[in-house]
Amino acid sequence: MRKYLSPSFTSLFLILVSTLFGQNAENTRGVEIEMKSERIRLSYVDPSRCAQLLNFYGINIGDPKKPIDPTQLPVVVAVPETAFHETIPDHEKVFPKTETDPINELLLFFDAAAPEKAGRVRRIIQEQIDLPARKIMIEAMVLEISSQALDQLGVEWDFNSGGEGISDNNFIQDKLDGTNDSLVLGKIAYPAAGSAQLDATITNVFREFNVRLQALVEDGSAQVLSRPSVLTLDNRMAFINVSERIPIANTKFVKDYVSAVDFRDVVAGIQLAVRPRINRDGTEVSLQINAAVSARVPGKDEKVLGKDSIVLATAPTLSIREVKTYARIANDTPFIVGGLIAKDSEQTIRKVPLLGDIPFLGALFRSKNETGQKREVIIVITPSVLPEDSPVHAGMPKDDDLFDQFGHRLFRDAYRIRAEDTFDLRYLTENKGLQQLQSAVDRVVTDHPQLSTEYPYEKFAHDAVPGEGALVRRQIYEVLKRQQASDVLDVEKLIFFEKSKDRGDGIKVRFLAEYLRDVAPFVLAKKQSGKAFGLCFRMHRNSLEINELLHEPVPEIKIVDCPDDQAWRSLLLESNKRTPGTAAKQVIFLRNLGDLNRLKNAILMKKIISLNASDYILKLKNFTRGRLLRMPTVREDDVELIDADVATCYYHSELYYSVLEESLESDYAALKKVLSGTDYESALKETR
Repeated sequence: MRKYLSPSFTSLFLILVSTLFGQNAENTRGVEIEMKSERIRLSYVDPSRCAQLLNFYGINIGDPKKPIDPTQLPVVVAVPETAFHETIPDHEKVFPKTETDPINELLLFFDAAAPEKAGRVRRIIQEQIDLPARKIMIEAMVLEISSQALDQLGVEWDFNSGGEGISDNNFIQDKLDGTNDSLVLGKIAYPAAGSAQLDATITNVFREFNVRLQALVEDGSAQVLSRPSVLTLDNRMAFINVSERIPIANTKFVKDYVSAVDFRDVVAGIQLAVRPRINRDGTEVSLQINAAVSARVPGKDEKVLGKDSIVLATAPTLSIREVKTYARIANDTPFIVGGLIAKDSEQTIRKVPLLGDIPFLGALFRSKNETGQKREVIIVITPSVLPEDSPVHAGMPKDDDLFDQFGHRLFRDAYRIRAEDTFDLRYLTENKGLQQLQSAVDRVVTDHPQLSTEYPYEKFAHDAVPGEGALVRRQIYEVLKRQQASDVLDVEKLIFFEKSKDRGDGIKVRFLAEYLRDVAPFVLAKKQSGKAFGLCFRMHRNSLEINELLHEPVPEIKIVDCPDDQAWRSLLLESNKRTPGTAAKQVIFLRNLGDLNRLKNAILMKKIISLNASDYILKLKNFTRGRLLRMPTVREDDVELIDADVATCYYHSELYYSVLEESLESDYAALKKVLSGTDYESALKETR
């Protein structure tokens, strides 16, 4: 039994003596310290800053230019940064050399005989120093409220088109070469479709003309110019830029002729820079805000005229409204920055050529459009502090098929996990006893990292929950059922391995449907027959026996009595139970077509788990709402193998709760056993 005790009194005495007399450990009574080292990846804090903070805790910080003194262990050294770590280079420059060695790491040197001291350093880093900044969503809405007055008045004249009451020998009409089209003398531009207007038509004035009088008055209203949002971190700057670049020509003239032309860009649009700072409990946010709104002023372009008043170049006039301020507001509360006002006016005259220039009478052939506009820009900013433990927050999109990825020819399909796909397991994950067990195991694996992948520590370490794999498989099964994904699989294309009688100990491939027609045809029926067809796979993956390597894929086959659903569940439960001292086994029982459909879902479940990495996706903390679940691409001609992994998925899709209950009991007993008599046993006593 492995024990984790403090260093012996003799070891401590030798270290103390070597320190007092300035001697190396290897010179003290022939005792040599086995110095080990490891690299610690930092997630959030800079290595130099982390080393400075560790110094406050009394941890020895080494000099990267000097060798480590074994008498001072443990020692932490910040890994020197490489000169080639530019992650986002300037694309206009030469592509820089990039060092592939990871940055943001520490080197920890420690005595192999005293792993607890190294564990203390790791715990200080994890619990006190290398902590993430809180996330915050900044939502902005830019509104423009315009007060617009548009007055339009005009007259339209056209010749009659030979309608009723018009003389057939009309001189002007005769000149139209017998056509029925009107000859339009002048047409005043119509207002936009849907605009309120006055339209009065007088027919047969002077028996030759139609006269149309137009009048229009429009009022403006509010318009949403932009509604950007950005996810940022506490005390980090977020920048939003929604703008366009307007090219302006810089020209040089020699005697009204252009001698040189080049362009420069002027940016017009919305620029918003926000730096949030969250208070201790996340109820208030302090904001530093820099907001600028610039726009092109209509009708105010500057023109450069050449010979004969020819326009050679133009330059726009920009209105710029800018605010810089500090604010402190409650979380999830809109904050308004307003009062950015600009006023524009524009007059446009439309007229009929020649006729519109006749003194006095020309007014009948002209229209005047006067526009006066006052624009006020209002910026509404809403900060939302995101919860640390919940995957659902303000920045997460709705549950919608739009975020799924299906049907791409070159990319894998993906399904976005929805609220209805996840179980409410707070009764389990928030259980105080389980949390204490997880904390105790985390302390063990922090002191002894090599144990994090060993049983039973792996069942509790890093927020793991015993039996959680069964819960995740069941949730994947529910996704597959809702998607009706198994419809693509053909029962005729399912295979399993069978021992070959003709070739000694060899195996051969058998198609399941063909085999069932000969041996168990009741499985291909819709109704139950009172019997079940069983496939039993014995797990030999941990075996060192060469002759057992090919035994696992070959199932043992038998037909048993199964009168009802309760008997079927009992068969699954008893057949899949762990038996100490024997190889684990996974068993499938098929009664009818419904069970065959469950089997097809189990095959797809196995493929999903392999696509998403089993050590990641089979964790409750990772199977959460909003994540993308990589989905297999299955074709009708694909042949699928039934094996032990499929049998596990089949069993967990039905009896997931029984698996959870069994795992909690057995894994806790195993953990209690390995920690008994160690320094970590006290943490378990509180959970009894």
